[in-house]
Amino acid sequence: MLPTPIELFGLSPVPDSGIDIFIKRDDLTGSELTGNKIRKLEFILYDAISNGHDTLITCGGTGSNHCRATAALAARAGLECELILKGKRPSIPDGNLLLDTLYGARLNFISERKYESSIHTILSDRADRLAAKGRKPYIIPEGASNPLGVWGYFLAGIEMKRQLDKASIKADTVVCAVGSGGTYAGLYLASLYLNWPVRLIGFAVNRDCLYFTKQIINLADSFVDRYNLRLKPSISDIEIDDAYIGPGYAKIGGREASFIKGVARNDGIVLDPAYTAKAMFGLFDYMIKGKIEPKAKVVFIHTGGLPSVFPYRKYFHK
Repeated sequence: MLPTPIELFGLSPVPDSGIDIFIKRDDLTGSELTGNKIRKLEFILYDAISNGHDTLITCGGTGSNHCRATAALAARAGLECELILKGKRPSIPDGNLLLDTLYGARLNFISERKYESSIHTILSDRADRLAAKGRKPYIIPEGASNPLGVWGYFLAGIEMKRQLDKASIKADTVVCAVGSGGTYAGLYLASLYLNWPVRLIGFAVNRDCLYFTKQIINLADSFVDRYNLRLKPSISDIEIDDAYIGPGYAKIGGREASFIKGVARNDGIVLDPAYTAKAMFGLFDYMIKGKIEPKAKVVFIHTGGLPSVFPYRKYFHK
């Protein structure tokens, strides 16, 4: 449900720093649709339905929050859903993958190498095959990160700034996880639109910072051009850190597991092992290393992903 609340976060790795952390609870956008993905997908789904499409095709990891949200929306709207998933088919589905199955999505698994090298071609080929059978497929890119999807976090950024102003919170830093670039791009464009000189830090959870810097500026430029906005994105504004990916995308070790448990037990917030856990770990490390100014007001975007915790139960059931 929107707007999602902003709450004071009780934990701090440096209690005497004077830094306040607030958490934007985008994990509370709904129930089956919980998380940040629905903000982007509501624009894309409208476009798909209004143009007569009957099948949604998208992609992501086997535990993708985006794929789960897309499958849920397709089921609600009476559309077919095809998912191209990076990784091996498990013997028993769990977490988001279990939900994908419950929603009736058709699952197609490909290797990580093939996904990274050919996913756009694979999506296009699958759409062509469906069209040849008389279907009207609609391709949604990874994370719904295209100019239309960027509207979700452009408006979320405006929503957040209004909430902060109403609460007299002068936030100077915003932190989010970056998995496809759309969330960061929307927040960045909102800051330009509002003339809000906020520092926006994105912690990459899969690919490197060079990839995401280019991806985000391309999304921002495309958004501005497509919707004729008088904004001037600059690549020098984009701040992405890829040092906290850990063992790899959607992979965690003892360090990440311990951090997730600590946050849950001390603040009642469950972080997603693939995204928010790594971003918040990065934020805490920044604070410890003095990379966040003393007395800063930081807003952390909790993008959701609760169902993705369950496949990692071996790390927490101790």
